[in-house]
Amino acid sequence: MSGTALTSTTRRTLLRLLWALLAANAVALAGCLAVFLGVQRTTEAAYDRSVPAILAVYDTQVALREAHGAAVASFAAGTRLLAGPGEDYQNQIARAGQHLAEVAEDNAAGDEGSRDIQVVEASLVTYTGLIERAHAHFAQPGGGALGAAALRDASSLVEEILDRLDLLKDKQNAALGRQVDGTWTGLATGLLWLLPVLALGALLVATQLFLHRRFRRALNAPLLLATIAVLTMGGTTATSLRSTDQLGDARSATQRAVEAQEVHLAELADRDARRLVNLLSDVCAPTPCADTIEQVLAHTNDDPRSGTGMTKPGAADEKAWQDGQEATGYAARAANSRGGEVVLPSAALLAAALVVFAFLPRLEEYRYRQR
Repeated sequence: MSGTALTSTTRRTLLRLLWALLAANAVALAGCLAVFLGVQRTTEAAYDRSVPAILAVYDTQVALREAHGAAVASFAAGTRLLAGPGEDYQNQIARAGQHLAEVAEDNAAGDEGSRDIQVVEASLVTYTGLIERAHAHFAQPGGGALGAAALRDASSLVEEILDRLDLLKDKQNAALGRQVDGTWTGLATGLLWLLPVLALGALLVATQLFLHRRFRRALNAPLLLATIAVLTMGGTTATSLRSTDQLGDARSATQRAVEAQEVHLAELADRDARRLVNLLSDVCAPTPCADTIEQVLAHTNDDPRSGTGMTKPGAADEKAWQDGQEATGYAARAANSRGGEVVLPSAALLAAALVVFAFLPRLEEYRYRQR
């Protein structure tokens, strides 16, 4: 075989390896960047919308419960003639409106969630109107019965609003579930970036061995550095796996918070029922309002007259707050890109430049030389 043929064959092999490495690098970058950005968008949506929306729904429920309890306590204490439902009621109902606005801003449940929010907003207006009506009746001599009736209607409406908020919370939870178990956070998606990175790494090793055999060089430093850059691409993309784990932890912490919230809301419901039963008993005396009182008790887990409850008051609320903070922390860490969107293209460009730099001297040798 002639020297020209040998030269041509070696040069063609070098060129093929070069283009194969550059093409594999481009494919690996595309896969890594697609997966990384897909996970990043998902975790950011959970952090910015789903988790805050779930927690804000609960805050709305607690504020509404506290507002209603403050109104009932104010009317029962006889301060209704001067201050109406009281300052605590005004503060808590304002907080409920603020938290509901947060839910609307963070809503991750789409149009269905928006419709639920609109229904709750309209119901809150009706509720405040009933409380004002109750105050007007209680302020009138002999208006206790009518005031109690308006207050009873307000209590029923509170339960309807809370039920609607439960549905809204379930929809926000479902949105979070879709994010945790979505396309980009699935294990199968890892193949989209892992296989091209492994293929590129294997091709770099094969090229290193070929150059070692063909040119009797122990090691090609630019190719070694390119391999390190490729490993950096893989390691950066692998952080997406940690992000998906943290997103799952955020969902678990959110679920724990919801469970503690339900206990706390049940405690508040029992407290409000006790207050309302006592008020109705006073207003209805000497004739007991047995049917009305039984309807009030139907919305409690335990008989409020029994005085049962948690050993440590406020424990459920504290746990719900702690779990909520933990959920937010997990979601924040999951959404932290750590600059990966910059590292990935930079590493890929560096790898491509190093590969070209590694091949140029060998290609130049075979441009005019014959062997």
